[in-house]
Amino acid sequence: MKPKRTLFVGPFAPPYNGDGVKNIYLRDGFTRAGFKDIVWFDTITRRGLTLVNYLKLIWQMIGAHQIIFSLNRNGRMYLIPIFWLLSYFCRKRAVLYVIGGSFDIQLTDYMSSFKRKLFVAILNKLDGIFAESIALKKGLEGVGLRNVELVYNPRHDDGSRWTLNKSSRNRCVFVSRVTDTKGILILIEAIKAINSEGKDLSLDIYGPMDKDCEEEIKDAEKASGGKIIYKGVIEPMAVQSVLAAYHFLALPTYHPGEGLPGILVESGLAGIPIIITRFNALPEYFKHEKSALFVSPHSVEELKYAILRLIEDDSLAQTLSEGIMKVTIPFKVEEVINRSLELLKKYNWEL
Repeated sequence: MKPKRTLFVGPFAPPYNGDGVKNIYLRDGFTRAGFKDIVWFDTITRRGLTLVNYLKLIWQMIGAHQIIFSLNRNGRMYLIPIFWLLSYFCRKRAVLYVIGGSFDIQLTDYMSSFKRKLFVAILNKLDGIFAESIALKKGLEGVGLRNVELVYNPRHDDGSRWTLNKSSRNRCVFVSRVTDTKGILILIEAIKAINSEGKDLSLDIYGPMDKDCEEEIKDAEKASGGKIIYKGVIEPMAVQSVLAAYHFLALPTYHPGEGLPGILVESGLAGIPIIITRFNALPEYFKHEKSALFVSPHSVEELKYAILRLIEDDSLAQTLSEGIMKVTIPFKVEEVINRSLELLKKYNWEL
């Protein structure tokens, strides 16, 4: 018997944000695992009209028996109801990888009671909803979802490993979307304060830059005397090797939709020490002084103190390196794909 036609729907990189990178890793992982006959549909309109792209997507959904959605907030709100309508005319199965860590908050805080109940009922028609954190899983179950599973955010381990040496010492790296809520301006202030006290610390910034940050980043570069540099976007497959060349990564995020940033998983694969904020689900994954140094969101002083601790204590850096590598074992692409395939088999999908 011919296998059921499977469709994967979601945005793919570029741009190199969390959505697109996650889906690249899922695509590569499923392909290497031998899951064949998947149609990969990119929800980003690369050419032509957006409306035409969405009409093509609906046509693909009509013809598919099994659909894997991997979507952010906007995609979920539009495409899951369309799937629900189509499933009334012919038998279809679907699962949803939730991108981002605040889907439960979106359901409770940004929807009326009626709309929330309706959307929860629609979501419960899916075979499974894959949440990337325990906190998100509990939150979604708290609003009435019955089919939530824990499936981590995947990353590929290329074998690059962190070592603290002369070339990496006192080099800080920031890798994320370059925007205020990711904490980049707070990090810059902390670096400036440390260097004003006679330290020699550099900061390299990577990631797609929001326009509202461009002027401030450029000003910081000019004023730093070469100590702060914006270096553009890293290709996904090169991130781990780039991270391994630095002393530590700092991500003082307070981004509203923050779940587990993929860059922290890649940091764990490389073994680079990290400084992060005690925010949303991050304390679920990491332990203070064991696998990360935690600081409060918005606090330049706490961030400055944590950085000074780390650059002055090599033993602490080594402890954090060993700890974070243990944390991220379940996030390797192979582990995530195996977990996903186990669930799809449980749902009686034809693979």
